[in-house]
Amino acid sequence: MSESDTSVEACTRALVAFLERVAARASCNTVDRVAATDMTLSQLRMLMVLSRCDHDLSVNELADAVGLSLAAAGRGADRLVVLDLVTRREDECDRRVKRLSLSDHGREMIATQFRMRDDDLADLVAEIPSDVRGDLASALSSALDALPPTPSFADSSRT
Repeated sequence: MSESDTSVEACTRALVAFLERVAARASCNTVDRVAATDMTLSQLRMLMVLSRCDHDLSVNELADAVGLSLAAAGRGADRLVVLDLVTRREDECDRRVKRLSLSDHGREMIATQFRMRDDDLADLVAEIPSDVRGDLASALSSALDALPPTPSFADSSRT
């Protein structure tokens, strides 16, 4: 095994340990928030996909994006419409196709969830000594600069 393989393995182990610790700390608050929404995990995933997409999705596209059957995605979308988190409209070209997008209420709910997640992470980062925080910020910035951008669902769904 070469030195670069060892470095990759050592870095991977450190990154996994760090992410697991962060996830363990954040997961309690996240689980409590998810439970309070009275939605299924699939419905929350549907909201996340819709929040990251720059155009309305058909139920079929949404089902594919979250790995659900068309029927299950349709039932989930129906529930999200009832909760006023998603709007549904007919496609201009094909009235049989229903297009889904986040409602204003849905956008605010997602934004609130992200703000609470960011607050949870800020609380965790505040516990790290300032010199280590500086090193971490620098290392993360450098790593992000070295990685290619990740295509969004909006980019990959237009095939």
